This record gives sequence, C-alpha cells and structure tokens, in this order.
Amino acid sequence: MIAESVKNHLETWGYEAVIAEHFQNILLDVMTAAPDLILLDITLPSYNGFYWCREIRKLFRMPIIFLSSASDNMNIVMAMDMGGDDFIVDPPG
Repeated sequence: MIAESVKNHLETWGYEAVIAEHFQNILLDVMTAAPDLILLDITLPSYNGFYWCREIRKLFRMPIIFLSSASDNMNIVMAMDMGGDDFIVDPPG
C-alpha cells in the first residue's frame, strides 16, 4: 500500500515508477526495469532492504535511497554501510 502511494505520487510529477514484484529476487526487477534511482525500504518480504542494497551494489551503481520509518541511528548507519546513498525518514501515519 505504501509502495503504491509513493508510485502514484511520483507519477503525478511525471516520473515513471515501478514496484518490485519478485521479493525472492529483487535483482530480477532491477535488471528488467533498469531504473535511474531505487527507493528501498528496510522491511521487505523474504530478505530485508539491507541485503538487497548490498546485492544491487555488486552489479549496479544507480543511487539507492532508503525510505523507511525504521529511522533509528543503527538502521541509518547500516543502510549507508550496505551501499545506500541516502536515508529519508518516512513520516508516521
């Protein structure tokens, strides 16, 4: 639901947005969509966003921005250590 809301908002600004469908292998979605930017949450089905950030970084250099409400300092540091470029705190509600 959140991903769909972010997608709709980005599209109102003229951006093309794609929501990942293969949570067992997000690399498949990245290869198919060839995005210029990835917005990534920490909490995902199967593997978490830290894992996928590290895996994406092995193959691709596009910016990865974490968008998450899990904004304690440890999560922010971990996101950057795994290869994230920035961390945006998702406001509650």
